[in-house]
Amino acid sequence: MEQRRGFTLIELAIVLVIIGLLIGLGVGLIGPLTKRAKVIESREIVDAAVFSLISYAAGNKCLSDNLTQANVRSTNDAWGSPLFLRVAPELYGGNCNPFSGNICNRKTTSLIVKLCEDTACTNYQTVSNVAFVVASKGSNYNLQIANKTNEVWVYIAGLNVDSYSGTYGGIIDPNRIEEFDDIVKWVTLDELRAKMGCLMQIRIVNNELPYGFEGGSYIATVYAEGGVSFPSGGKYKWCREGNLPSGLIANPSPSSTDCLNLQEDQWGQADNLVISGTPAKGTAGTYHLTFFVRDNNDPTGPNDNIAKRTLVLTINPATFTTPPSLSCAYCGMYDTKGECESKCTGPRKCIQDYCGSLLCWKCSD
Repeated sequence: MEQRRGFTLIELAIVLVIIGLLIGLGVGLIGPLTKRAKVIESREIVDAAVFSLISYAAGNKCLSDNLTQANVRSTNDAWGSPLFLRVAPELYGGNCNPFSGNICNRKTTSLIVKLCEDTACTNYQTVSNVAFVVASKGSNYNLQIANKTNEVWVYIAGLNVDSYSGTYGGIIDPNRIEEFDDIVKWVTLDELRAKMGCLMQIRIVNNELPYGFEGGSYIATVYAEGGVSFPSGGKYKWCREGNLPSGLIANPSPSSTDCLNLQEDQWGQADNLVISGTPAKGTAGTYHLTFFVRDNNDPTGPNDNIAKRTLVLTINPATFTTPPSLSCAYCGMYDTKGECESKCTGPRKCIQDYCGSLLCWKCSD
C-alpha cells in the first residue's frame, strides 16, 4: 500500500519564510511606487497649470496671479498642497490691460529665475524676462524655493535647503532644511508671446507719405501702434533722421543723425508725428526720412520697444497753367455778323450763340 507524505515542519517553515520575504519586498515597494505615482501626477498638474495660464493670457492679453481666475484645473498638487504661483508684475493688475501695455506689447519683465548650484546661490545661472513661475512643494510638503523681490531661486536636485518660510495658500510652510524636491516650471516672456501668436511689440503704421508741391499747403501724419503707452503727455516718443525741405516742420521736432544713440529725454513725445507747412520754391525733389518711435516699456532704463521706418517724401515743382483769353475765335465763332456772313454761305448764313459768357456769331449750317 502506497504511503502519502506531507510537508515536514522544516519544509513548511522554509515556504513560510519565502512567502514572508516576498510580502516584505512587496510592502517595501509600496512606498516608493506611491511616491513615484504622486510625483508624476504633480508634474502633470504643474504642466496643466502652465497651459491654463498661457491660455488665459492668450484670451486676455494679460495674466492673473489667481490660479482659480486663470481656470487652472487643480490648484493643489497630488499631496494636497497649494501650488505656488509668481507672476511678473508688469503682466497683470494695474500694469497690464488689453489695450496698452499688454503682454504682446512688452519687451522685458523684472522677474528672473536663478538656477542655484549651492545653498547660498553664489554659483548660478540666470533666466531673465520670466513671465511666471509655477511650483509644487513636492513629497516633503515643504516649499524650498526662494521667493525674493524680483527673483525666484530654484536649486539643483540633492541640495539640502529651505529658503522659503512663512505662509503660502493659507498653510504655514515648515522651516525644515532637507533635500530639495520642489517641482518647478517657468515660462519666459518670449515663450509666452510666441505661444500667444504675438506680432511686433510696436510698429509704425505708414507705408508711404503723400507727395506735395512747391508753394502748396502740405500736411502728413506718421502713426504708430502697440507698445506700452506713456501715462501722460502723448503715447510715444519720436525721433527723425533726415532733413525736411525748407518750409516744412515736424511736430515733435527732434531729429538726429543717430536716433538710436540719442538720449531718451531728447526725443519728442506725442501720440503721432505730424509734418506740415508749405514747401518753398526750389525744394522740389525726394527726401528720405527715417522715423523712430519708442514706448514706455522700461521707464527707468534703456529697454524700451523701438521701431523705425524709412519713408520717402516727394515734393513736385509748382505747375501754373494760364488759361487762354476767352474770345469768339476760341470757340470757332465770329465777333460780328458781317465777319460771319463773309465766311459763311446759305440762305440764313449766320446765327448767334454763346462762347462762355460771350455772345458771338457762327455759321448756321
